[in-house]
Amino acid sequence: MFKPYVSLLMLTSIDGKIDGSFIDDYNQELGDYYEELKLEISEAWGNGSSTHKIYFSDETIDISKYKNSKVDYEDNIIKSEYPYVVSFDSTGKVKWKDNLLIYPENIKNQVLVITTKKASPEYIAYLKEKKIAYIFAGDEKIDLNIALDKLYRLFDIKKFALTGGATINAEFFRENLVDEINVMIAPFIDGSKNATISETVDGKSLTKEFKFSEVKKLKNDGLLLIYKKQ
Repeated sequence: MFKPYVSLLMLTSIDGKIDGSFIDDYNQELGDYYEELKLEISEAWGNGSSTHKIYFSDETIDISKYKNSKVDYEDNIIKSEYPYVVSFDSTGKVKWKDNLLIYPENIKNQVLVITTKKASPEYIAYLKEKKIAYIFAGDEKIDLNIALDKLYRLFDIKKFALTGGATINAEFFRENLVDEINVMIAPFIDGSKNATISETVDGKSLTKEFKFSEVKKLKNDGLLLIYKKQ
């Protein structure tokens, strides 16, 4: 099997939180640099479906009109000149308004859904009509090794940025698929119970060792820590 070089990229508070008011309300400059770095280190970036549902799903879309559609559960390969936004969506949670996501401002990303045969026929038919690329990587649960192999072979993606959330990050760590960790630290304490960089579903410890590579001081009192796979 093949796989892209996987870089985990996260913006956190000093106390390791990956969400909170410190992201949008206090450090726009660091947030802008995060988005620039994401595109510099990857040809595709992706998140779990929970994150995409919160930020990108259009819940006004009604897929019931596709109810009686017949699907063949074959990969829908659509090559693009734009970066790919990859959604790990095993059951079909996220309703994309279009096959292109404009994010951040003025940046076009081709939507690519990684799913399973657990996704409903109407959801697959909806993706196909919208000309949204999708691939299957398992029957009920996404097999990350299969998913990355298909990203590499079918879409020529050699560099992939994993950008959360905590659960999908933990699954990548569990499978030893992360080659590099890039943590941008904003100069704020959050103090909430929001998620940290990596959290297992069952709450069990997941210990992986990485080797320190580099630290960079950023503008606005931020830091970038880079660790490489042992």
